[in-house]
Amino acid sequence: MANPRAAAGRAEQLAAQLKREILNGTYRPGDKLPSETSLAQSLGVHRVTVREAMTQLSQLHLVERRPGAGTVVLDYRKRASVEVIEYLTLNADGGVNVSIVRDLLEMAVMFSQQLVDLAAQRCTPAQLGELDVIVTRMRNEASLSRLLWLDFEFNATLADATQNVVARLVLNSVRGLVSQHAHLLETLWVVPGSVSEGYEHVVAALRARDARRASEIVHWVWASRRARVFDALGVATDD
Repeated sequence: MANPRAAAGRAEQLAAQLKREILNGTYRPGDKLPSETSLAQSLGVHRVTVREAMTQLSQLHLVERRPGAGTVVLDYRKRASVEVIEYLTLNADGGVNVSIVRDLLEMAVMFSQQLVDLAAQRCTPAQLGELDVIVTRMRNEASLSRLLWLDFEFNATLADATQNVVARLVLNSVRGLVSQHAHLLETLWVVPGSVSEGYEHVVAALRARDARRASEIVHWVWASRRARVFDALGVATDD
């Protein structure tokens, strides 16, 4: 009897392989993927495994099954969601996709500034207290791995403080990206002591209901991170 978990694992692996090939341009928008039978034979897997992988790609809006035409690759830029970002951050050769990293950091600045703008208007005393606790934990933490997740927790609490559920859902959507690239973020992103100091000032600005000041500090935090990331990657910034 076939092992359902093993079959599901093979489908996940095949879907991940095809995602990478679609997102790195091996398959371009409008291209037809090989048939399920052809893929099953060439990869030595059951056709059901291929079908499950295709279903996953379809749910991500990377492909579309068209009667009489087969499975056609879609333009991910127009159809996919943030779920595919984690597959875009690395090139086909395993190197960092600098263009995507640049776009991510640019969006992070905009998103974070919007978070603090709303949080300054809507945060509760309890949420300010939660932010204080996180900053204290960050100040006393030397582990880069734990600092990374405290950083995520700080921003998640900021999202909660906006009283906007969509803001939190958007942040939740990048959790997988953080998990997948934690080993890079720990070394390129977080420097012990540097972030907690900036976040202390963010909380103080929120407590004073000073959205402009909070936004300025968040921009400084992300600008510092951006400079460290590109310096580590050996890439000149366009500032």
